[in-house]
Amino acid sequence: MTAVETTTDVRRSFWTGRSGLVVPALLVALGLFLVYGTVTMEVPPTATSPGPQVFPAIVAGGCFVVAALVALQILLRPEVVERGVDDDGRPVSGPVSNWRTLGITVGSVALFIALLDPLGWVLAGALLFWGVSIGLGSRRYVFDGAIALLVSSAVQIAFSAGLGLTLPGGLLAQVF
Repeated sequence: MTAVETTTDVRRSFWTGRSGLVVPALLVALGLFLVYGTVTMEVPPTATSPGPQVFPAIVAGGCFVVAALVALQILLRPEVVERGVDDDGRPVSGPVSNWRTLGITVGSVALFIALLDPLGWVLAGALLFWGVSIGLGSRRYVFDGAIALLVSSAVQIAFSAGLGLTLPGGLLAQVF
């Protein structure tokens, strides 16, 4: 009895497993957009320190740092998806996409945008966080809903008390 050995020695290019570099590129683009907006912002002379340019600058810096870390991780450890071989022993190729995750996440963002004014930040933000958690694969719906409501409420309090900014009140502002 002889064993048949099949090899799937496939020559891969440098870019194989590195398609995720799109994400750091988008983060750098967002960071550059924020830098441009911060630099060209018209700051009234009555603005107090630290001023309205500080928060966008921090977010832009965060975008650059996260982009660099994600790019470094992808370059050092590319994620090559092994899809097996077909009946003839040739490697199966083609794109690997998770359309369910993308659809649920984009749908959650679109729903958030549509419902922000009528529902207000607390409820619309909770729906956004809850939808994204489901899109990313969580199956603890009640727990995730409670955490999403807690996080959106904490953001509302942080913006109101900490920054003196008001987020849309929506339905809850009319009830209370």
